[in-house]
Amino acid sequence: MVRKSSKASNREPTGALSKAGKIIDVLADNNGIGPAEVAAASGIPRSSAYRILDGLVQVGLVKANQDDTYSLSLSWLNLSDVARSSLTEWPNANELLAEVTTLTGQTTFLTAISGFETVCVECAQGPSIDALILRPGGTLPFFAGAAGRVCLAYSDEQIQYDYLKQAPFAGYNENSLVTASALRTDIKQIQERGFAISNEDITIGVASIGVPIFSQQDGRVVGALSTGGFVDAMMPRCEELAGQLTTYVDRLGSGRLPGTSSQFQV
Repeated sequence: MVRKSSKASNREPTGALSKAGKIIDVLADNNGIGPAEVAAASGIPRSSAYRILDGLVQVGLVKANQDDTYSLSLSWLNLSDVARSSLTEWPNANELLAEVTTLTGQTTFLTAISGFETVCVECAQGPSIDALILRPGGTLPFFAGAAGRVCLAYSDEQIQYDYLKQAPFAGYNENSLVTASALRTDIKQIQERGFAISNEDITIGVASIGVPIFSQQDGRVVGALSTGGFVDAMMPRCEELAGQLTTYVDRLGSGRLPGTSSQFQV
C-alpha cells in the first residue's frame, strides 16, 4: 500500500478549496452559465470543474438549473446574514448608521477591508438608494468609491505598493482613477484632508464621502464609514458630511480617528 506524503495530503484540500473559490467567484459574476463556461472563466480543467460543481450542488451552495447551467444558491443569503451578525466589532452599527442617514439625508455605509477590496457590512438607506450599486455583502475595489480609496490611502505603504503595481485597473467610467499616478495623487489628497471624495467615479450622477475606521488594538485601518447620494446634493457639502461621519466613527466602539480628521466638527 502506497501512502501519500503528508505534504501532498495537506495540499490537496487547500487546492480543492482554492478551485471551489474560483468557481464561486465566476458564478458570482456570471450567474446562470454552463460548466464549460465556468471552466474557461476559472482556468480550471473541465473534468475538475464538473466535479467541483457537483460537490457545491450537493452541499447546497450552487444550484443546477434545468437548462444545464449553474447558479449560486439562496444559501448565500443566509451565509451573508450570519457573517454580518458575527461582526461583533461593531455591535451598534445598525443604530448608528440609521442616525447618520437621518442626519445627512443620504445613504450611509459601513465597510470592512478584505484583501484589496472593501466589503459592505451594513447600510442605512437614504432617498437615493436606487442610484447606488453597493449593498450589504457587496464589494468594491480599493480604487473605486470613497470607502475603497480612503482605505487605500490609510493602508500601510507596502499594501499601497503591492496594490498600485497592479495598475492600471479597469474603471467603471471615464471618471474612475485607474492609474498608479492618479491614485498616488489621490492618496496624498485624502491624507491631507482626512476623507475621500468619490465624484461620479463609479456611477454617473452619484457622489460619496468616506472616512477611515482604525483598530483600537494596533491602529491599522480596518474599514470606512461613508455616505452617498446624488452628486448635486453631495458635492457642496463635502466637509460638512465628512465632519458628521467622523463624529460617528468613535461611537462605533472599535475605532479611533486619524489625526487629520480632528479639524472636522459638527
